[in-house]
Formats: sequence, C-alpha cells, structure tokens
Amino acid sequence: MKTAKSHLFSSDLNEKLNRALIYFLFFVLSFVALYPLLWVATNSFKTDLQLFENSWELPQEWHWENYAQAWKYGIAKYILNSVLVTISAVLLNALISLMAAYGLSRFQFRGQFVLLYFILGGLMLAPEVSLIPLFRILTTFNLYDTYFAMILPNVAFGIPFTTFLIRSYMLGIPKDFEEAAVIDGAGPFAVFWRVVVPLCRPILASAMLLDAMRVWNEFMFALTFVVDDDIKTVPLGLMSFASALREQWTVVMAGLIISAVPMIVLYLLTQRQFIRGLTAGGVKG
Repeated sequence: MKTAKSHLFSSDLNEKLNRALIYFLFFVLSFVALYPLLWVATNSFKTDLQLFENSWELPQEWHWENYAQAWKYGIAKYILNSVLVTISAVLLNALISLMAAYGLSRFQFRGQFVLLYFILGGLMLAPEVSLIPLFRILTTFNLYDTYFAMILPNVAFGIPFTTFLIRSYMLGIPKDFEEAAVIDGAGPFAVFWRVVVPLCRPILASAMLLDAMRVWNEFMFALTFVVDDDIKTVPLGLMSFASALREQWTVVMAGLIISAVPMIVLYLLTQRQFIRGLTAGGVKG
C-alpha cells in the first residue's frame, strides 16, 4: 500500500514539475518574442533625447505626434501596397494549392508521386537562386516594376508548402462526405467547392495566415524587382522611410509599429482557426 501511494505521489510530482517546466519555457519564449516589440512600442512615444538618455524607461510624456508624423511621411502608402500584394498573392496561392492538394489526395493517376515530389521540391529551392531567371522573365513580359513582379514570385514560392499542408489535412478527411454528395447528383466541381473546401477551412486559415506573414515581410523580391516608390511594400518602404528620417528614430519606431499592426490584428482574428488547423493537419501524412 505504501509503495503504491509513494508511486502515485511520485508520478503526480513529476507531472507537476513537467507542467511547471513547460510553463516556464513558454514564459521565456514569450518574453524573448514580445520584448523587442514592447521596447520599440514604448520608445516610439518618446523624443529622440529621451530615447538615448532613458531607452529602458517608460515615457515621461507620451508623444502621439510621432505616429501622426510617420503617417504623414507616407507609411500609409506602403501599407496599402503591402495589403494589395499580400491579399492577391495569398488568395491566388490558396486557390492553386487547394486544387493541387485535392487532385493529389483524391485521385489516382500515373506519375502522381512524381508530380507531388516535383511540387515539394520547390521547398528546397532558395529564392536567391531564382533572382536572375525571374528578372529575365519579368522583363520579357513587361512585368518588371509592377505589382505582378511581387505577386507572382511570392505565389510560386508559396505553393509547395501550402500544397503540402492542405494535402496532409485532406488525407484525414473521410471520403464518405464526397461520396454522399456524388450520390445526390453533385459533379466534381460541386463536390470540391461545396464539400471539400468548407471542410478545409481550419487548415486554409492556418495556411493563409502563414503565407500572409511571409508575403507581408518579404523584402528580396521587392528590392530586386521594384524601383517605383509608389508601389513599394512595407519592408522596402521602411528602408526608404528610415533613410529619410535618419535623425528621427522615434518616428521611425512609430512607423515600425504601424506596419506591424495589420499582421497582429489578422492573427488575433484568426488564431482559433490557425491553431485548430495546425493541430489537426500537421500530424497527418
């Protein structure tokens, strides 16, 4: 009896210690991730003198005019460009990846796995390797220095991972739903659009959010394929923004916070679907 009680007490203690360790690690990782953002946010309300004298303290006086000045200098233009590029690239990537994942998970045809490995091979291709070929293609089709010069490369490099993620989720969806729809007289397109797509909403939310963050923060394609300041996105625009305000660092920090707000809001709105999609589809093969 004493041995059973001591064993039970030991297992409960180990469980509590493991849980405490997990919470501690989560706290450390959260602090490491959030502290730089909080530091930039608090210093964006200071003057430059306060920034250099007391960069680790809270503002003595909150200077909201830094945000108004950052907005006035054109940060809004870069945000609108990023919104246009991100929405276009994410929607196009999701549509193509959905159709590819559906075909690769539901139909049997010759060369199926060759096509799958060909698509997934894009994950091993570094974007830097493709800059010269992409530059030649874009100039040949007169797409250089346009929105398409940023949208199309981002779609191409987003398809492999998004297809892999959605296909893994689709493999766990029973085919009974689709067979019932076929019995009711639904065609292939109706089955795909009215049955499969609604069932894939959680993984779609996860894939689109991950892709949106990738496209929103993309810098290399924008730097290489865009010259016109009127169509620059946030990462490239912030570089020009910082150069123009070289001596007004608090205004630059205000611009950084403004540019981060859309992605933070998007994650807060879709976090439930995001977590559900990753936990449901990330463990399926």
